Amino acid sequence: MLKVKLKLDIVMKEKGITQTKLSQLTGIRQATISDICRNARQEISFPVIEKIAQALEINDISILMQFEETEE
Repeated sequence: MLKVKLKLDIVMKEKGITQTKLSQLTGIRQATISDICRNARQEISFPVIEKIAQALEINDISILMQFEETEE
């Protein structure tokens, strides 16, 4: 079974941006960003993804997410 895995923590490290800074840039709560980094959220809206991509200057969504094989 395929599952979508977000790579936000990796991209943030590459860009040198902290969760706090990303929160300030996007208006998204830091706790929400923390959940996204840990892949602890089951749902993320397109507007949230768009805000994150814009703040990180990303125009290719595959930089932020990938499919991962699971044993479910």
